[in-house]
Amino acid sequence: MEHKRCENCGFLNPSFKFCGECGASLSDAPDISQTSAVDTPAVEATLTHGAERRQLTVLFCDIVDSTAFTERLDPEELRNLLEIYRTCVMEVVLAQNGHIARYFGDGILVYFGYPIAHEDAAHRAVRAALGIVAAMETLKPYLHTTFGVNISVRLSIDTGLVVVWHISDEGSPEAIDIVGKTPNLAARMQKLAAPNNIVIGDTTHQLVEGFFKCEPLGAAPLRGISQPVNIYQVSGEIPVQSRLDIANESGLTPFIGRDREVERLKQGWTQVLASKGQALLIEGEAGIGKSRCIQVIQEYVNRHPEAVIIEGRCSPYYQNSPLYSILSLFQEHIVQFTSTDTAEMRLDKLKNLLRDYSVPTLGLENSDNEAQANTTQTLSLLAELLEIPFEIQRQTETGIDPQRVWGLGPIGNVRLWQMETGIGPVEQDTYPSGWSRRQRRQQTLEVLVQVLLKMAEQKPILFVLEDLHWIDPSSIDFLTLLIARIENARIFTILSCRSNVQTLRSNEQSQDGRNGQEVPDRNASGAALDKEALEELLRPEWASTLPLSALTPAESEIMIQHVAGDTPVSPDLLKRIVEMTEGVPLFVEELTQMVLESGALSLIADVSDHTTPHSQAIDIPVTLQDLLTARLDELGSAKEIVQLGATLGREWTGELLYKVASGIHLENNPTIDLTSLKRQLSELVNAYILNRNETSDNQVRYTFRHPLLRETAYQSLLRSRRQQYHQQIAEVLQDSSGNISDGAQPELVAYHYTEAGLPEKAIHYWQHAGHRALERSANIESARHIRHGLAALEQLSENTGIQDLEATAQLELELQTTLGTALIATSGYASEEVETAYTRARELLDTLEAKEPVSQEGAEFSVNTTVKDLRFPVLFGLWLSHLVQGRLRSARELGQQCFTIAKQVGDPAFEVEARRALGATLYYLSEFQTAREHLEAGLELYQPQHHPVPTFLHYVADPGMTLLSYSAPLLWCLGYPTQAEARLHEATAIGKDRNHPFSDAVLLHFKIVLYQYEGNVENVNTAATEMLAICQEHGFSGWEAAATVMKGWVLAEQNRSEEGIAMICKGIAAWKKTRAEMLLPLFLARLAQAYQRAGQLSLALQTLDSARTIVNQTGERTHAAELARQQGELYLMLSKKSKTANEESTTTKQAENYFQNALTIARQQNAKSWELRAALSLCELWMAQNRYQDAYAVLEPIYTWFTEGFDTKNLKRARNLLKELEVSRHSTIP
Repeated sequence: MEHKRCENCGFLNPSFKFCGECGASLSDAPDISQTSAVDTPAVEATLTHGAERRQLTVLFCDIVDSTAFTERLDPEELRNLLEIYRTCVMEVVLAQNGHIARYFGDGILVYFGYPIAHEDAAHRAVRAALGIVAAMETLKPYLHTTFGVNISVRLSIDTGLVVVWHISDEGSPEAIDIVGKTPNLAARMQKLAAPNNIVIGDTTHQLVEGFFKCEPLGAAPLRGISQPVNIYQVSGEIPVQSRLDIANESGLTPFIGRDREVERLKQGWTQVLASKGQALLIEGEAGIGKSRCIQVIQEYVNRHPEAVIIEGRCSPYYQNSPLYSILSLFQEHIVQFTSTDTAEMRLDKLKNLLRDYSVPTLGLENSDNEAQANTTQTLSLLAELLEIPFEIQRQTETGIDPQRVWGLGPIGNVRLWQMETGIGPVEQDTYPSGWSRRQRRQQTLEVLVQVLLKMAEQKPILFVLEDLHWIDPSSIDFLTLLIARIENARIFTILSCRSNVQTLRSNEQSQDGRNGQEVPDRNASGAALDKEALEELLRPEWASTLPLSALTPAESEIMIQHVAGDTPVSPDLLKRIVEMTEGVPLFVEELTQMVLESGALSLIADVSDHTTPHSQAIDIPVTLQDLLTARLDELGSAKEIVQLGATLGREWTGELLYKVASGIHLENNPTIDLTSLKRQLSELVNAYILNRNETSDNQVRYTFRHPLLRETAYQSLLRSRRQQYHQQIAEVLQDSSGNISDGAQPELVAYHYTEAGLPEKAIHYWQHAGHRALERSANIESARHIRHGLAALEQLSENTGIQDLEATAQLELELQTTLGTALIATSGYASEEVETAYTRARELLDTLEAKEPVSQEGAEFSVNTTVKDLRFPVLFGLWLSHLVQGRLRSARELGQQCFTIAKQVGDPAFEVEARRALGATLYYLSEFQTAREHLEAGLELYQPQHHPVPTFLHYVADPGMTLLSYSAPLLWCLGYPTQAEARLHEATAIGKDRNHPFSDAVLLHFKIVLYQYEGNVENVNTAATEMLAICQEHGFSGWEAAATVMKGWVLAEQNRSEEGIAMICKGIAAWKKTRAEMLLPLFLARLAQAYQRAGQLSLALQTLDSARTIVNQTGERTHAAELARQQGELYLMLSKKSKTANEESTTTKQAENYFQNALTIARQQNAKSWELRAALSLCELWMAQNRYQDAYAVLEPIYTWFTEGFDTKNLKRARNLLKELEVSRHSTIP
């Protein structure tokens, strides 16, 4: 069959006399029947020869029972039949910008989304499939008459990830190949399609649902596919304008963050009602909410009883179809054609429109005959424009009914008419003689504008045209003319376009193939709305732009919560989705939906962590893949720069990018230099791909505008290419000696080596990064780096020799020890993770202890610490874990082991930590005096200048600050409140120099404890507030729980008992969640106090009973005396509520017993302050019973023991009571 390409517009025509696209004569067009269906300049310009990963929609088409034809037809007839069939398929596929990849006899393989990416690739594929079925049905009579056969086709479509590449430099379909699950699925599904039917897979259905009629056929088993596949049958297209129409059916997300914009739209409508025409261009990136804003103003305008809304949108399918977008809305909303209208009916509607609105006719003369002629000319112009045969008798002449093809869409009525009859365009003798094609076009635009202006005289109009980034040149000229004329008209013109429209190429000139005149063709790629056209469009003062910005994080969170519905979304996941989507509503909705449907509520990558391995990164929602890929494909050779930048990370400097690019081969930029790179980066900034910022040190930094766009660019790279890029980046980040370059971070080097598949090089840098993070109290980051290091180490374990295994074990020992330290801060001392890390480290120690230090000669990685050096920090870490778990006996043993090692090694730093371990353990065991000796001995050895931050990292906090912190409450217990205060002041001074948040948190806890002992609520409140802030900022979960308890106690003391009790309970629950038992007696004592203040005495007693049970189980007796005293106070309060004298006597006696018990415990512990507190309670009880001598005897000895702190509450109270007793007891002496 003869194929001719129109020299005027490039449309491919099989056996037509006139071009089916533009109507030009094809008499001189060359026959291209021997060339490939994909051999077009537009396609060739976009092809690259490198392989890449991308989402692709694959279509398979074949003839049903084609083998039967081979027996019935002569081979030459069969060839001709296949040629007609292939040409038919080819025409429909090319109309949807598909790529015919391969012919398999009667089978045809088609790609949508490559080599030309489209954000609606799946839609194009399904639409093409429907077109193929319809076209083959149209051909069926001819084929039956010519060949004696009835042909049916079946088609299948699937969408998914493939690797695509060029296997040759030729333009044949076979030059491109793909591999992946998707083409295999599409081929297998085809067998399930009935004749003249289309089946699609799950992913394709997800992309086209709502736009096409899809019937589920259930899950079908397919040969070679492990799991049954959900299949859907497509029966037709649903007439919807956009995804917003579909969302209206299922429920829209909240419309938020646009109050200012909506108010501006409403003000514009108010101006229009006062005959002050307005034009507004809503500008924003894809998915930002342009259509939603327009929907809101349409709903508002609908309230006006006479308002007319005329709405339409531009389409990517018709960028080269003159006035397509304008004619579509003209037919539907103004003339109101329907698909069942005959040509006569449509012509009548058009005549009525011109009459009803008194549309001015063409021409300047005023005679009746001339006026009639001008009316005819106006009608003729609009009739041709709206594809109405002006002479209806043509139907009789040809025997073909134009209505048969009405409503088929893209090809159009007149075009099919011309193609089937060979009759050319409407003759020009119906127009004034001497009119050029340009003049005729201008008069046509004038008539369309006049129709709207005349309508607006009767009713106010909201004229909406969306997606101007896909507008055709003639439509933009119409809009320019319209906006220039609406100053005093009741027309509100609202347009929308994407924000990168100004980056489109400048206007170009092309030749009119029919008369040789130059006519504007704004952009060779079909983009009409360039910068100059946009400026011209908005030139009038009544025209303006309304840019839509991204949602705020808070607004994005509201949207996420709405999409999630009843599904709980953690704060961390909420934060990550917000970061990934950057406030674009479409991205927010689709990413949230994908995460919810996948059930991976905790697996989404943390965009703020630039070192998360991409094996843990989130997938791009399939609903966004094509949109994002299309944006990247528009970039040409700059796409390769984007991919390299995506490999660098979310943010990087132009200098670093150049260094990396200079060291590798870029296929589309083989000879890149600094000038060309800067130019391409500038283009990427203008294209809204990157943001550009200059730093104070004159560095130019580039940031991806959207994490999802960066992820799409990165995921499009083959893994082998990614590894090459990552290795080059890692090497650039180091100097020639392998040291990290100035300003580089070890975690970045480690990350790039990991992604390069070089774990042996990555481990050292992960370890280095973990230590550096610990120094900054960035414990969450430290744990993350160390875990990455352990994962890299695991990759080495299978392919190492015996000697390397020893080195690997030693490396793991170091990493596990560091991990335990980091986890103490983030997960809590007693957490299972901490114990697991230190237990594993101890196992490694036991394995390696008897071996000689590992020789590193020839090893691929370095080990910096000897096994002996690590035994102490491992045991110390286990001591911390056991201590806070309340396992005080084993903690004491571990502390003693640490002390023994310190003495054996003779290392003062070790001894300082060992003294701290023993001192703390003994403090909780209430062996106060021995504890004091260890703490004091440790302080004597401690010298801040000899204990810089790196030396105590394995011990979590600064040893001096910790020794002083423990000493404070210990000294208070022993009866030295002034010295206790002095210790806190010393620790605070060290903390100011240290700038180590975790040490500060530890110090603040002990300040709170001391302030509570003294009853200083105000100081407790201040310290607890500060401690909470530090813990929340740095993720110190355990200490945050402790601070929460103390903050709740403050609220209770401020007579906000209900809030206080709730907060204390919350803190205790969080503390227990870390498996911690230590300090629970103290926390429960504070809860009991809160219950007591609230008058809930029975709950207070139950709480104290629980505390005393824990004391008995763990041996933590620090507050044992105070717990007994508190119980005595509660029984004393109960006695006052007794209903009988006997009951009162009994409870009073119980109170006295508890006070006596408290005294006994305190004296056994030599805890003078606890003894004083117990003596005060007992003294007051006896004074109430007139037992003044007994009261004096119990209080006076302990008071006179004290040598300091006489301005503290307890000692003041004791002094006052003794004065009172001096009088009372003498007055009662006989």
